[in-house]
Amino acid sequence: MSRTKILAFLGKGGVGKTVLSALAGKVCIEKGLRVLFIDADPAMGLANALDIDRFVTIGQAREEIISKAKDSKTDKKKEDLSLSLDYLLMEALYEEEKFGLLVMGYTETLGCFCPLNTLLRKTIKSIASQFDVLVIDAEAGIEQVNRQVINSVQFPIVVSNNSVRGLKTALMIISMMDKVPGLVPTKTGVVFNAVSSADTNLCDMLAESGAENLGLVRRDENVALADLRGDSLLALDGNSAAMNDVAAFLERLNIF
Repeated sequence: MSRTKILAFLGKGGVGKTVLSALAGKVCIEKGLRVLFIDADPAMGLANALDIDRFVTIGQAREEIISKAKDSKTDKKKEDLSLSLDYLLMEALYEEEKFGLLVMGYTETLGCFCPLNTLLRKTIKSIASQFDVLVIDAEAGIEQVNRQVINSVQFPIVVSNNSVRGLKTALMIISMMDKVPGLVPTKTGVVFNAVSSADTNLCDMLAESGAENLGLVRRDENVALADLRGDSLLALDGNSAAMNDVAAFLERLNIF
C-alpha cells in the first residue's frame, strides 16, 4: 500500500464529513485516480451519499465468519475459514471501473474477536492496495478507524463548522492522535465546512493551537439539491463551488 494515499474525514456529528468524503473521492476520480471509499459509520451515510445500496457490509461478513469460526476445530477447517474470509470480503467490495466501496456496517456478536479483526484489516489492506486513494468517512475518532480498517491514516482531515464547539472538538481529535499507536500522519489539518468565510476568532484559535488551517468549503446549493433528491454526489457537475474548494485543499495536501 506504499503508493496508496489514505484520507480520513473526522469531526463531531453534523459537520459534513460524509459530504466531504464523497466530494473528495469525486475530485480524485476526475483527476484520473482510482478511489476506494470506506464507509466506517454504522449509519452508512456515505453509501447513501453515493446512492449505492447493493452491498454486503463488512459487519455481515464478520458475523458469518464468526459463526463458522465457532465450528472450526481442525487445521483443515481453519484453512477453509481463511478462504471464506477472502471470498466474503470480495463479495462485500462494491466495485465500478473508477472506484470501489466498502461499507463497514456493524456487528451484533458480543465478545472479543481480536484475531479476526486483525485478519480483516490485512484483507482490507490487500484490497486497498489496488487503489490510488482511500477515502474514509469515519464515525468517531481516529482510533476507531485504525482498529477497524487499516493500520494507519496518512491524511486525517478534521472537519469543523463555524462554531467554537465544532472547532474545540476538532482540536481535541487532533490532540488525541498522538496517543494512537502506530499513527504517524503525513499531514493533518482542519477544514471549515459549509461556510462563506471562517470566523476570525475561530481562525485565531486554530492558529494558536498550531494545527494547520486547510481552508474552507463553501455552502453549495448543488450539494443541497442532490441531498434533497437523493442523487449521488458523484453526479455533480464542475460548477460545484464545494467541489472546487475540496479540490483546493486536496491539492494543498499533495494528494494529486
